[in-house]
Amino acid sequence: MPTSLEVEPEVASKIEARARKRGVSVDVYLRELIEAELPATEQANGLTPQDKVNLLREWAASHSLDTPILPDEAISRESIYGERG
Repeated sequence: MPTSLEVEPEVASKIEARARKRGVSVDVYLRELIEAELPATEQANGLTPQDKVNLLREWAASHSLDTPILPDEAISRESIYGERG
């Protein structure tokens, strides 16, 4: 879906010139700029995607593995809602 942005004519000229210099369209040039900034944004909050994965795995590993498994009757709709439902 195309989107239009209003920028000052001198800014637009600079963007077009830089895109031309790289041999790409303005769209490609702007997309590359944004993608180049994404890792910096992720670093700004202190957590990379891999950090988040590691934290989730640590959290999961911190739970006991000998928790008893509930029987099906304990989690049936009838046992949860009883006469209501």
